[in-house]
Amino acid sequence: MLVSPRDVLGRDVGPDVRVQFTSLRGPVVRSLSLGSDGPGTTPHVVVLPGLGLPFYTIPTARAIASRGLACTVLDLPGFGSNLPRPTSPSIHAAGLLAARWIEARRGDRPVVVLGHSTGGQAALTAALAVGVHHRRLALVLAGTTFAPEQRRLDRLVRATPFAYRDDRLDQIDPMEVWRGRTGILAMLRSGLHDAPEERIARLTAPLTVTAGVHDAFAPLAWLDQLALAATAAPSVRTSLLGGSHNNLFTHPDEVADLVLRAAADTTSE
Repeated sequence: MLVSPRDVLGRDVGPDVRVQFTSLRGPVVRSLSLGSDGPGTTPHVVVLPGLGLPFYTIPTARAIASRGLACTVLDLPGFGSNLPRPTSPSIHAAGLLAARWIEARRGDRPVVVLGHSTGGQAALTAALAVGVHHRRLALVLAGTTFAPEQRRLDRLVRATPFAYRDDRLDQIDPMEVWRGRTGILAMLRSGLHDAPEERIARLTAPLTVTAGVHDAFAPLAWLDQLALAATAAPSVRTSLLGGSHNNLFTHPDEVADLVLRAAADTTSE
């Protein structure tokens, strides 16, 4: 099913964005897709946004599509429209439903799961679930939250002004924030209670960890901790890019180039 992006997103994201709906035997997942699938060996990129706010990820999704890869942003847990939410507002619920979407829509096609911020925590959940029987998979964790020292609200608040130093107000759709409201707080609480450095040890897919160089939520020491903890991953790369926390909006080409490298990991022997 296709509808106008403006009708359901609130802000005009351009005619190249296709709004789609996928029924997963109950939940209906809304997604924003760019690019077109090539041969069955061409990787598909699936994006999980931070705090369930999809709008700011569109520049990176568009940059990925311009490099010849199809890209789909999943609106999970569902703050991007007025439709009923397909899942509860928690990182693990969003990640598990994302895994179901990947299994239903992508089949045997190689997949890169790109998760940003709390969406990175959800993407790890999805990759662990999908990776059980889908071997052509890579995971990109961008600006992943939360470093152990930031899992207290007072410490997180102190880091926040420094995390967004290179970002702009126009990267956020106010309607998504309004729709999310208490759900966004629930996503935040869910992320604060997670320990991705423990779960990532079970990841058996190629891993990329990245963040903006000025992202106080994802300092280099935290990226290194995640990379070192991924002991079962066949390959791990760490990369600092331009910008701060929301560099998917401000530096989309840099992020897309890194995702393209991760896509090559899914097709290499």
